[in-house]
Amino acid sequence: MDNNTTSLYEFLKTIFIILDILLLAFLAFLLVKGWKYRPNFDLGGEEEKAYTLGNVILAERWESVIGRSKINSPESIKMAIIDADNLVDDLLERMGLGGGDGLASKESASASMADKLENLSIDDFGTLNRLWAAHRVRNKIVHEPDFAISHEEAQRTLDDYASFLKEVGAIT
Repeated sequence: MDNNTTSLYEFLKTIFIILDILLLAFLAFLLVKGWKYRPNFDLGGEEEKAYTLGNVILAERWESVIGRSKINSPESIKMAIIDADNLVDDLLERMGLGGGDGLASKESASASMADKLENLSIDDFGTLNRLWAAHRVRNKIVHEPDFAISHEEAQRTLDDYASFLKEVGAIT
């Protein structure tokens, strides 16, 4: 009887060890899958934004785009949209985005804007769809010589670029 009790004890001990390992693995799996849904608590209060030379240059470039868009000629409005696209392209490059692997390198330095946008996620950037729409308008301007853009559509396109730039903190 003592031998049976010992073997039963060892059997139950082994079962519970296996269950513990399975539960621990399941908990780790849930933690990894649920990590992106965690709340973003800001316990430190509002931090001041550090202004760098790059931020100042981006802000100046954006002001130049806005100034060009206020000239009421179709060519200047089209150039403002192209300049805004180039500004966002440069910003994405600074963020380390490129084509293919998502890392800036010599091979991806010449990656197209579309390649860089492919590396972004709507989960990370809420204005990504608006940025895509603005980039498509820019492509029409560049690739369709007879493309005419209304003042309202041009303003909406520039607003789409501005919303992305505000989201990433490049402009205020």
